[in-house]
Amino acid sequence: MAMFNQKNKVTRADYDQWRAGQDETAGRIASDPDRLLFHVEPELGWLNDPNGLVQIGDTYHIYHQYDPFDAAHGGPVLWNHLTTKDFVTYENHGPVLFPDSDLDSNGAYSGSAFVRDGKIHYFYTGNVKHFDRDDYDYVLTGREQNQIHMVAENPDELGEKRIAVGPVDYPDDIGTHVRDPKILEHGGIYYMVLGARTKDDRGCVLVYTSRELEDWNYATRIELDENFGFMWECPDLFELDGELILVCCPQGVPADGWRYRNPHQCVWFPIEADWEAPSFKIVGQGMPPMVDAGFDFYAPQSFEDAAGRRLMIGWSGCPDATAENPTVARGWQCALTVPRELSMRDGKLCQQPAHEIERMRGGCVRAVGEETVEEPGRLFDVVVSCEGAKMVELEIRKGVFVRYAEGMLTLDMGNEGYGRDRRSIELSELRDLRVLSDTTMVEIFANGGEAALTSRTYSPAVSAMGLHAEGAASMDFYRLAH
Repeated sequence: MAMFNQKNKVTRADYDQWRAGQDETAGRIASDPDRLLFHVEPELGWLNDPNGLVQIGDTYHIYHQYDPFDAAHGGPVLWNHLTTKDFVTYENHGPVLFPDSDLDSNGAYSGSAFVRDGKIHYFYTGNVKHFDRDDYDYVLTGREQNQIHMVAENPDELGEKRIAVGPVDYPDDIGTHVRDPKILEHGGIYYMVLGARTKDDRGCVLVYTSRELEDWNYATRIELDENFGFMWECPDLFELDGELILVCCPQGVPADGWRYRNPHQCVWFPIEADWEAPSFKIVGQGMPPMVDAGFDFYAPQSFEDAAGRRLMIGWSGCPDATAENPTVARGWQCALTVPRELSMRDGKLCQQPAHEIERMRGGCVRAVGEETVEEPGRLFDVVVSCEGAKMVELEIRKGVFVRYAEGMLTLDMGNEGYGRDRRSIELSELRDLRVLSDTTMVEIFANGGEAALTSRTYSPAVSAMGLHAEGAASMDFYRLAH
């Protein structure tokens, strides 16, 4: 078997030669009972950030970071390509972007797609590391991160690689970590946001502008007055229901009570824009809300579809996580979340599974009081109505509980989490709860999507599911199938 590592380029021919010997492994993985039914996960190896999300005609194109060579992710990273028309079944087209040039020789890192005049503009970060000395720290020295632009008419052929923004274009106080370009158009001007790390370890977002998506000029940055993490990854600046929102992933933020318990965070900020200047100010300071308070959520990306929906997909994983996934030993790891439709309500960023997911629902079983659903399995969609209830508890897997009590909604993994214990979010009341369950993954939404918790779970199904509550509550249970 060919050896692949992060020090060497990988071409399509290299991959094709390697993949030709992997059919037996891929077949074994595909038939594993822990494979997900309606989420994107890797055919082989490791998956992380969603990239290049775009709709062309009636087809959604989803790319993602992909290391097929190593389920523990020690190998180089490519872009894999999938398509779907319904967010339930996906066609895997295989890798389409390889770290095969001097611009991206050590990884085709995250990026995005933007459609203009019938052409698809892809932007991503080409990671280049130098190995000619042994004293590089790869934070201030020894690394280049190039923002690469490709123009394509065919989403399977991504076009010629050209530098759009490179190290010579970064402000003097920025180190070698600048990545994850995302594009926003406003008033005929294009804005590129980039996650960045200053030389004194402060996270921020750099903003570049262009009139034609070709020549980019540094304009400004988005930052907090106080230090909040050493690097802000995966920035996404978008307009939603008349408001401007920045989602990003600050690394190195210390835990604060129930907040920020994962190694790295995903938060959102309301932004006040002066488009003429341009300048972008974060409204208010203090503790930015988490996009998702679960164990396994990071690096989301959003896009607008033809129906005008703002859809967001996240990576169900987390960098530097101490929690484990038992599937690594069987050859694969990680997944993407279901697409979530975003909206703003009462100053809160709300997210609900795209309505297409509901097409998998079978008949509804309603349970009230002490009634239970027998043999619920691991594929279900449960909606709990519980306005006014002081306590609500639902066992969603053997030993895994969702519980609301004393103003806190908690996902408690007990001893079943492979290093995952408890994650909580503060809610003044619980009006409703939705648990969307795939074989080894749960996505939990509360109060019409005002709060979300996502986690992998490898615990077996419960023999019966019942709702325990103090106060009036009922449960609508749907089994799921393609």
